[in-house]
Amino acid sequence: MYYIDYVNAEFSHYLNRYCTGIVLLKEEIKKIAVSFYLSNAYSNHACRFSIDIDLFDFKKLSKENKDKANQYFYNSNSETGSQFVSFIYKSQRDHDIDIKMIKAFIANYSFAKNLFEGFIKNIINERCVLEIESLEKEPFFNYIGEYISHGNYNEKETSFSKKYFELNHRDFDFDCHYHKILVENATREPVDYETITDKELFNASGGNIDDIRRFVIDEKIPYTFNNYLKVIDKINIHVPKLKEKIQNYIPKYSFEEIYPQSILQKIYEKEREKLDKQILIKQKSEKVGVELDDIIFVDDEWCKNKQYIGVVQEINLLGASLEIKYILLNNDLSKS
Repeated sequence: MYYIDYVNAEFSHYLNRYCTGIVLLKEEIKKIAVSFYLSNAYSNHACRFSIDIDLFDFKKLSKENKDKANQYFYNSNSETGSQFVSFIYKSQRDHDIDIKMIKAFIANYSFAKNLFEGFIKNIINERCVLEIESLEKEPFFNYIGEYISHGNYNEKETSFSKKYFELNHRDFDFDCHYHKILVENATREPVDYETITDKELFNASGGNIDDIRRFVIDEKIPYTFNNYLKVIDKINIHVPKLKEKIQNYIPKYSFEEIYPQSILQKIYEKEREKLDKQILIKQKSEKVGVELDDIIFVDDEWCKNKQYIGVVQEINLLGASLEIKYILLNNDLSKS
């Protein structure tokens, strides 16, 4: 994913111990689970890497194999005997996260993932279940990854959070926490209403993007976003419902930055733009002499003497010209 010249010694010892045990006991292993999780212990924030091994029946193992299982999988007295490896990216003494440590975790985890998907997968018995958790399921890593992949990461930056906010106009912790909430509350039906993005409202001095998103969710205003992205860069907000709710806006939080008049002004601007566009389309359509559901003849692109029959479905503007979308008809006049 994102690699750096850094290998955590504790991580490599931990990984080597488990892999050695897997090689020695591969016929006895029922399930291998490679996973991660974010933890907060004693005000220390960390990314943790964990390998969990399930045996078919520990009691039926020979004494030799029981000793191996204890040595490689369950030995909590050795240097690498812990159940996980922690990468502390923000200690109780720090005011900001250490993105270099998060990059190190991503690099180490990616190495382990490749090792298990390759070598380990090829040597385990056929009955063994191998589960490897993907970092992409966690918004924390997706937003970090998006930040790094766009060339925004700089080791000389003193404050990741500040730089992240300057670039995205959103708070990193808010993005991570509200990602699943935004996904769960998004409208999944086809959109047939006017929308406006939170970015447009922010650029129109309508308020902080985090506060706008929180307001939209709290007030149950319909919205959509691009479901194919791992991060939510912007949301498309239902204009009529937003207009209704913002006219009766009452702040819920003391820190909230939402400016109703600026939002309403931006909505009115878009409404005027839409009306002006409709008037212009009507004028151009009348000049050309075409309306919705009109029957039109369409020249064949390759054969100038050949024409098709079409039905006008949509009339729009493409620059200063009319854009006419149509559906061709078959010989029996059914839609093709």
